Amino acid sequence: MIEKALDDFFSLIPSLSKSSDQTTSVLTPSRPIMCNIFEQSLQRLSNREAVLTAVRHWVQEAQKEQPGDDLEHLLWYAWEAVIDKAGKTPVDQQEQLVQFLAELRKHELPNLRFGEHKVWKDLPNFGLAAREKYNDVEAFAADSPEDRAKQDGLVGLLARLTGVVTKDIDPETTKGDVGGDFALFGLWTLREVFEGNVTTSNPERKEYITADGELVQGADAQVASRGVNQASLYILLAGEYLWRLSQANKDFVGNNGAPGPYFKDRAWKGFSKERWAIWKRGFEKAQEWVVGEEAKSRVKAAVEKMAKLE
Repeated sequence: MIEKALDDFFSLIPSLSKSSDQTTSVLTPSRPIMCNIFEQSLQRLSNREAVLTAVRHWVQEAQKEQPGDDLEHLLWYAWEAVIDKAGKTPVDQQEQLVQFLAELRKHELPNLRFGEHKVWKDLPNFGLAAREKYNDVEAFAADSPEDRAKQDGLVGLLARLTGVVTKDIDPETTKGDVGGDFALFGLWTLREVFEGNVTTSNPERKEYITADGELVQGADAQVASRGVNQASLYILLAGEYLWRLSQANKDFVGNNGAPGPYFKDRAWKGFSKERWAIWKRGFEKAQEWVVGEEAKSRVKAAVEKMAKLE
């Protein structure tokens, strides 16, 4: 059943090029059509055999492609489908989605590259697709339960991937690779929560948490708790790697690792023990005011894990 469903899914891709409104690219159908096609395959990741079956088909399909626009579209729509799937999947139910990507990375196609990146080993363009979605996510912004679930799903996936794909990566060699990309998402989330408002989409957003990790007077504790709750996922799911980066004083290019406004006088360009200590203090203080059983549990666990890692 699973084999047939995936065969049907991949058989749709060549037929799309026959559409009369296509021009130079075989993969120019609308985003909803392509994302729906890819998402259908991800819905069938019900067990390990289904995961491996999907991986085999993705490898076979990539081998038919050549570098260029067609491959770019294939990758982009595939990653969008993964990210959309994550937004619809509770954090504690994402294991098989992460397993799929981890297994996919084991397959390097020597004759197929996207720029300098290897297909599928480097998950080419995944970081860019994730960053576009991440830029739409503010830890304190979501109002509806649906939007909050999407935020948690994306952050949960990125945190899990940070822990999974970087497990054996040397922090000194992460510049520009998939390990560095995922670690940056963790830094950005922790920075937004504990270092002041750095969002360009909403520069007038009020602060919810002080530089010491306390609740700003008059701020909504429920909204502030959502931000701390999300930040805790990176510690719980990828804390080991983030601590290794902090020990190594891992810097990033440009302003990617710059400090938030509370600490603009610091020369931070990435991870450091000093920055780790500030995040840890933030979690410790948050225990005094955070609301919601899930947030309370995650924050407490994050504090304990950070202390244990040190």
